[in-house]
Amino acid sequence: MFKGIGEKETDTVFTRAFTTLLITLILYRDNQEEDFISATKINNIKDKLMKYIVLEKDLRGYVSGKGWAHSMAHAADAFEVLVNNPKISRDDFPEIVSILWSKVLTSTSVYLHDEDERLLLPILSMVEKGMNATEIEGLLQHLPDDLSTRKEQVTDEEYWFLVFNVKAFLKSFYIKINGIAKLLPLQKKIEHSLTNIY
Repeated sequence: MFKGIGEKETDTVFTRAFTTLLITLILYRDNQEEDFISATKINNIKDKLMKYIVLEKDLRGYVSGKGWAHSMAHAADAFEVLVNNPKISRDDFPEIVSILWSKVLTSTSVYLHDEDERLLLPILSMVEKGMNATEIEGLLQHLPDDLSTRKEQVTDEEYWFLVFNVKAFLKSFYIKINGIAKLLPLQKKIEHSLTNIY
């Protein structure tokens, strides 16, 4: 999972991305009443996945002539299965959300292959499993200010990559929770963020 970590535009991304996909399949089996992975190992997997997603710099989706790298989508899939494992504590949810959120706020490239929706799924799973939605409300509320701060730190092109990624994520988020009464406060925060991002 860490082979060539930090590299961009090299083929090692395929090894990393498909290793996370394999981890997803193993976790899925453990979740399906197999229960063959100890709580200690599940916690270790969580720590390694969090380290991986922070360090991954190659965010390409489909690579012409080579196929799918999709590192962020595969990592998000792993987190979605992980947060549904009964051996993961809800106390871990805020840190996991924070790490996933940081990957939404990328300015180095544009997500073109549904990465926004895939990054959203584990976040929604955590909310469904009882994470306090105020954690997300806070992130949404501060989003316009976060982007204003980042605008001063990146090039114009990178800033518009960032705006595109954030808006795509927010729109997916809004549509995904539409009609869920208990998540109406989140929709209001999303509307506010979208209105105030420029």
